[in-house]
Amino acid sequence: MASEVKQKCFVIIPFSKTTDEHTEEYWTKQYETFIKPLIESGHPLVAERSAPLRGDILRQIITDLVTAPIVVADLTDANPNVYWELGVRQSFKHGTITIAENGTALPFDLGGKGTLPYFPKDHIKMQGFRNQFHKAVKDCLDNPNLPDSHVLETIGGRGTLFQILMRDESLRKLDALFSEIKRNRV
Repeated sequence: MASEVKQKCFVIIPFSKTTDEHTEEYWTKQYETFIKPLIESGHPLVAERSAPLRGDILRQIITDLVTAPIVVADLTDANPNVYWELGVRQSFKHGTITIAENGTALPFDLGGKGTLPYFPKDHIKMQGFRNQFHKAVKDCLDNPNLPDSHVLETIGGRGTLFQILMRDESLRKLDALFSEIKRNRV
């Protein structure tokens, strides 16, 4: 019997201390004992954090963000690196799930995005979080092109910013071409 091929689920999470309570050890444990098992239970996914590829971790992070079918980002503590990585991801691909410890204040542009709150000290509410999380993962797997990025929604497709910019560029080129034709007629 052939084993199921597992897809990568890249995890955006701090590596270092973000608060007195959330130390480097906390984030390592958070990934190893909470996020990774959550992702890998019941889904054909393998959770991964970036590791340096020939010494260039930033290049590997960008590659993972752009190529992973699913990305999970923990927005707890408003870590700048996490937000930067999320911005890179949302500039290129759909299939992103954002989570945060309950009570995390999210910035305006992420506030309406459907970030799933988790409750580390409330086992009953954590079960509800797990159910919502698994539904979100299933939705990402079943509907990989369903928009979840404001950036891609704005710049892709009919009537979007990208189309308007392309139309304006085409009109500029046509105007230049007509001007050159007029000069050549004289």
